[in-house]
Amino acid sequence: MSPTSSSLAGNAPKVAIVGGGLIGVMLGLGLSHRGIPFIIYERASDWHEIGAGVALTSVALNSMQRLHPGVLDALYRVARPNHFSFWDGFHPQTNEAAQAPEALHFLLDAPGTDYWCCMRSQFLRELVALLPAGSTFFNKELERYVDDPSSQQVLLQFTDGTTAEADALLGCDGIHSRTRQLLLGEDDPASHASFTHQLGYRAVLPISEAMKVLGDAKGGSDFCIHIGPNAYVPSYPMLDGTETVLNMTTVIYTPEPWAHGQKMVAPATHEEVAKIFENWSPPIRDIIAKFPEKLMKWGIFDMADHPAPTYASGRVAIVGDAAHASTPFLGAGGAMGIEDALAMASVMQAVSETSTNTTSIPAALQAFSAVRLERSQWLVQSSREMGVIFQWRDPSAGNDGSRFKEEAELRTSKVWDFDADGMINQIRLEFNQRRGGVA
Repeated sequence: MSPTSSSLAGNAPKVAIVGGGLIGVMLGLGLSHRGIPFIIYERASDWHEIGAGVALTSVALNSMQRLHPGVLDALYRVARPNHFSFWDGFHPQTNEAAQAPEALHFLLDAPGTDYWCCMRSQFLRELVALLPAGSTFFNKELERYVDDPSSQQVLLQFTDGTTAEADALLGCDGIHSRTRQLLLGEDDPASHASFTHQLGYRAVLPISEAMKVLGDAKGGSDFCIHIGPNAYVPSYPMLDGTETVLNMTTVIYTPEPWAHGQKMVAPATHEEVAKIFENWSPPIRDIIAKFPEKLMKWGIFDMADHPAPTYASGRVAIVGDAAHASTPFLGAGGAMGIEDALAMASVMQAVSETSTNTTSIPAALQAFSAVRLERSQWLVQSSREMGVIFQWRDPSAGNDGSRFKEEAELRTSKVWDFDADGMINQIRLEFNQRRGGVA
């Protein structure tokens, strides 16, 4: 039995967080800042995030600031701001034409629309340093839980045979969430994320090499997205230690199924990436040529085909990608998870302010689900649709740059039009309305 089975201190609920990625750690910090005890259970043997980059919207920064005062400072230490520019990566057939203003579809540069870009692993390391001592247990993979209303706490059972108890179980365990499977039922289609027929191939290149190929602006100073038939190629500069590098991803549509089950990563070769871009503009072909010979490919999954009907049941809830995994085409999946963390920390604070915290927890988690469901699931669907448009697979849009601009501005404006304080007020109102009728 782990230390989480000890008695409650005051009215603060004792929370178990399953999953120690960026969202799980941010949620833990948000709870810590509000005096709510928690333990993070991570299935890996230590802190681990893939070395890929992450881009977070400025609206996500507002949520971070409200979560914990140290989170935003941690981001500033490892990230830099960029604006989005969208380019035709296919038609320009000379290097000069690829740099010309005519190749630029549009630029998202209104005040407040910048993205903060960094290495995921570096950001996680900064956040982990803020966690209270003893708040994480490693090698703990959730096998099942028992949420018996007649019991005071939820019982967590791990694959290593150990158990733990908590007043609330919050699953931050990602796209293939075990918590979601248990919450919805393993046979429910919504328990399992679906392959989106998108493959991601990543590379990190020295900034000097990138600038030689893409030019100073594209290769060294901004967040550029090149689009064309069946592919979407975002790249942005970020810090890797003390060195600035270009983080580059190719997101490629494939009609083929994913042949690796729930495993998200598989070996790949340079040839299979280069083949997709053999008719693209020279700078894109040249930058792809710098990818290493041996690569890894990521199968991209999301929750669009079978959205979760709820994010909560009893004293258990799912948060972030576990609830609403999204494709990357609107660049806001991380922001949605951070909003979730703020919403959950806020409603747990509301629980701690009541005199009957254990009976209030189901009401709090249902309030979280009610407030977060519509916005987060809109993102999942809209991002899928934007991918079809950006990859020239929408017959009504074709390769029309003005249509790309119209759709992107319409959809991203909904991401940016977010009131963090309004969400906090709304979730508290929902909680208070539900408290009386939820056992």
